[in-house]
Amino acid sequence: MAEKRRPIADQVAEMATPVVEQMGYDLWDVFYGKEGQNLVLRLTIDSPNGIGIQDCEDVSRAVDPLLDDIISLNEAYSFEVSSPGLGRKIRTDKQYQAYISKEVLIHLIRADESGERDHEGTLSSFDGESIVLETENGPKTIQRSAISYTKANDDKDLFNQKG
Repeated sequence: MAEKRRPIADQVAEMATPVVEQMGYDLWDVFYGKEGQNLVLRLTIDSPNGIGIQDCEDVSRAVDPLLDDIISLNEAYSFEVSSPGLGRKIRTDKQYQAYISKEVLIHLIRADESGERDHEGTLSSFDGESIVLETENGPKTIQRSAISYTKANDDKDLFNQKG
C-alpha cells in the first residue's frame, strides 16, 4: 500500500524547523494554501527578542532553496516569512503550553451553555484535550474539540476599546 502523502505544510515545517532553530528563531507556524486567487506558503517565525524585516529576509534566503524538493515546480506560489504579531493564533500543543499564564481569547464553534461563543481570560492549564481559562467569573474548562480558534489577547486594548 502506498504511503499517504503528508500535507505540504507539514513537510515544510519538518524541513524548515532545524534551519530556523539553528538561526536562533522558533518556527511558530507554516501555512500553505489559497488566499484569494493566489497560492501562498507562509512561514511564521518568532523570537524572544522580537522579529524584524532582516530576520524574515535571512530566514527566507536560508529556506527558499530547500523548497523545490517539497513543492512541485508546476505550482506557482508566493513564499513569505513573517512574524506572528499581535493577536497571533494559537494552534499547537507547544503554543498552548507557551501561553500558560497569558491572556487569550477563545472562540467556540458553537455557543456554549451560557449562550456565548467568545471567552477571554488567562490560560491556566492545558492537557492536550481541554483548556482551563481563568475568567472574571472564575475558572472555565473548555474542550479543545469545541474551539474554532484561540488567539493571544494582547491586542484587546487596540480593538476592543469602549468609548
